[in-house]
Amino acid sequence: MIRYQASPPDTANPPPSCRAALFDRMADDMREMAFAGQNVSAETLVERGWPVATITRLSPAAAIRVRRQSVRRVA
Repeated sequence: MIRYQASPPDTANPPPSCRAALFDRMADDMREMAFAGQNVSAETLVERGWPVATITRLSPAAAIRVRRQSVRRVA
């Protein structure tokens, strides 16, 4: 008879949280809008389908991430 032993949970790489996934999606949307020449504001994010409560909670930190990702590094 073959017996299987369950592997221990991977504690080194936990799955990303729902908040982190929302945070990344908002940052991607904000960056896409900025590079398309659109004004990035709460109203334009609402037009893209983001709830106002989520915008007020996540947009300050997402804006910081967008700025960090959009900096061009020239060596």
